[in-house]
Amino acid sequence: MDELIPIVKEINEAEYELNAMLLPYYQQIMEHELSVKQSLILEVVYKQKQATVREIADQMKVSSSAVSQIISKLDKAKYVKREINPSNRREILVSLGEKGEDYFAQMQQVEQDIIERYYTKLTMEEVMQLKHITLKLKGIVEQELAGQN
Repeated sequence: MDELIPIVKEINEAEYELNAMLLPYYQQIMEHELSVKQSLILEVVYKQKQATVREIADQMKVSSSAVSQIISKLDKAKYVKREINPSNRREILVSLGEKGEDYFAQMQQVEQDIIERYYTKLTMEEVMQLKHITLKLKGIVEQELAGQN
């Protein structure tokens, strides 16, 4: 355990420095000035294409009223669109708006640029090792967190 701590600290420091070096790539996206919660809501809507306020709240583990307030701001800024669910008129369906589509188009371009510029300098075996270790660590964290509930 004692030998693990400095190694993990070194990994965390390298990851922090890596993110700091890549920050210029993300500047165009950061100009959107979205809060973390707004970004998370957009991510849920982007992945699902369309989601109800309740579904978003459940995924984020927050109240529907908190999500509704954030969605209202995102709607005014054209990041999302809201419409009444024709199947259940009490539900509001949320999908990406014009600025939301633009936000994710920019994210994909940044990701593509980073892959082309940096990840292509790794071997496929190294990329697969990185993927394997990252997914394994994610699974461990998910299991541990699920055990806490």
